[in-house]
Amino acid sequence: MLVRRILPASLYGLLVGGLVTAAVAEPVTDEQPIAVELDAIEVTAGVPVPGDPMLQAADVDVLTGEELRRRARLTLGETLESLPGVSSITAGNTVGKPVIRGLSGNQIQVLSNGVGVDYQQYGERHPPNIDPFLAERIEVVRGASSLLYGSGALGGAIDVQAPAFVFSPEGESAASGDTLFTYHSNNGQWDTGAKARASSDWLSIDAGLIRRSAGNLNTPNAKTAAESGDSSDPKFTGELPFTDFDQLNGQFGVGVQTDIGEFGVRYTQWNNENNYLLPNGKGIGLWLRNDQLQFTGAMPLASGWELKPTLSWQNNLRRANSAGTPLSAGYDGTVHLEFDRYVARFEAVHDALGPFDGGTLGVEYSNKIQYSRGTTVLASGGEVGNLALFAFESKDIGALTLQAGLRHDWHSVTGDAGKTSATVNFTGRDNHDYAEFTGSLGAVYRLTDQLAIASNLGRGFRAPSLFELYADGVHGGVSAIQEGNPDLDPETSLNIDLGLRWRSPSVQGSATLYRNAISDYIYLEDTGESRDDLPVFAYKQDDALLTGLELEARWQVTDRIELGATLDVVRGTNDRTDEDLPLLPADTLKVEATYRFPERGMVREPYFTLGVRHAAAKDAAPGEPFAQFDDMPFGTASTDAYTLVDLDLGFAFRAFGSRLARVDLAVRNLFDIEYRDFLDTYKGYALSPGRDISLSVSVPFGG
Repeated sequence: MLVRRILPASLYGLLVGGLVTAAVAEPVTDEQPIAVELDAIEVTAGVPVPGDPMLQAADVDVLTGEELRRRARLTLGETLESLPGVSSITAGNTVGKPVIRGLSGNQIQVLSNGVGVDYQQYGERHPPNIDPFLAERIEVVRGASSLLYGSGALGGAIDVQAPAFVFSPEGESAASGDTLFTYHSNNGQWDTGAKARASSDWLSIDAGLIRRSAGNLNTPNAKTAAESGDSSDPKFTGELPFTDFDQLNGQFGVGVQTDIGEFGVRYTQWNNENNYLLPNGKGIGLWLRNDQLQFTGAMPLASGWELKPTLSWQNNLRRANSAGTPLSAGYDGTVHLEFDRYVARFEAVHDALGPFDGGTLGVEYSNKIQYSRGTTVLASGGEVGNLALFAFESKDIGALTLQAGLRHDWHSVTGDAGKTSATVNFTGRDNHDYAEFTGSLGAVYRLTDQLAIASNLGRGFRAPSLFELYADGVHGGVSAIQEGNPDLDPETSLNIDLGLRWRSPSVQGSATLYRNAISDYIYLEDTGESRDDLPVFAYKQDDALLTGLELEARWQVTDRIELGATLDVVRGTNDRTDEDLPLLPADTLKVEATYRFPERGMVREPYFTLGVRHAAAKDAAPGEPFAQFDDMPFGTASTDAYTLVDLDLGFAFRAFGSRLARVDLAVRNLFDIEYRDFLDTYKGYALSPGRDISLSVSVPFGG
């Protein structure tokens, strides 16, 4: 009897150009040997023709199955930071905002089931409104990806996909589910969730719900700056007040199979309440909510064509107090941003067409209407519209695969004083129109069955946001005043990748070099001025260049021992000032070793993983957010090198029916090391999290 499962999480589980799964023969007796068979996972989004990621010109990774279950964390960024080229901006152990190759926020695109989502991502501490527990797979495209995803995908795209609608054979029905219980020792966090699905030959239903609740974060009990007299020491250590949060997230989907195709409707809601600790020791409370309703279809047509319509509605609400007013004081009306966003996307996917072997033709329209009802103009009210046409094709010529595409976007951003309660720096409606061509050209050449070389040239663009154009007020979450710039032009990028990819039954790896030249790069700069004892940051733009290296290797030494490592290096420079770009991750090396124990009695698939993470020292770029803490009587914006040790161990056991229940124990920062991660936005006045021990139990039910 064969049981399908992902190999344990060594090498942080994933390959550039080829995530692998394993089919493991479950032993009938303890003496039977373990057989390992490797298969490639298919990419379904971000490419002209779905298929093996090793043979895609774009640099793509997929996280799914058991690997996603084990890697899933509270935030999207933390879930993905095991992948090459992906980091996470945090606030202690919350936020988890993804960074791809040194770009984040508005400069990468986060999608839900292929449709871009907006989460007011201009703020460093604004997390994607997505819960990884509810996802079935996550696909990450590194490099300029505007061809399929439009404005915002300068550095890459992340598509978080809900469970696919699955239908049972005719005359049969099925139902199954999973429960999750997790406890984290560091902040007393409880995660309690459940997912279920049922199907017949024409109907598919799935649902998921998870509650996450946590107290205050704890850091190592080190000396504070006041105690040591060293101005680089933090202002707060030990338990950090005002770092608690509470979330309740869920989704529900219904799919039907008809004579003309498959259709589905899915509703998702994400709710979050949290405090942030401010440098003065006070808290600021936030209430966040995101609702999304999607209609999808897949209709096979004649001659190898398939029409895939998607209609989406998103409502996003952000409410925040003034600095020093925590959740317990109630909402004080300072920030109240709400928008409705409507998207209509139609894709025609085809097999062979003229000289091409397969590809996608599409049109997409989106419209966002935003209201700013708070007493401060963190972002103005207004509208954002976009219309795009795109085509993406693929051609095989022997061992060579060519992929190319073009896209044109008509984009408009309109500030509307009538949709803004506070006084804004314009009157009436202020309109900005942009028109941009983007595209990509890539190739993969299979040197052997195990070795391929890939290169991709892509052009991306990003239009300025309402916040970047019109911001004019105190941003309490970062303790600064931020000002927009109505004269901003769109960012454009020219990105080129060159990668070598290797995959054999026992050894997989990749080496990727990239260069991303961005014209009119938009960033916040410290003006050197202050108002009300807060620094003033204003938006500017200059040309910029990012270059980097990603290395990954994985070795199945024996049936029981697996080794892996990843190395990420990124450099970013402002062409005008020759200074570093803000919020670039430190150079990082990660090494893991996994041992799979023999199975005994009821214990199945026992494993033990030892991981080491090393981050190099990094200086803060002049004028970047939080750079002011390099000149404060406490804390720092620049960080020292650090090395952390993590442990993972677990096993499965037969619970109900044929499916396995799982128990996982994870220890992060095993030795409770004092450190500050460069992308931890608390680094200016507090340490990064201390030791955390988490126990997770996942119990299936049904067939």
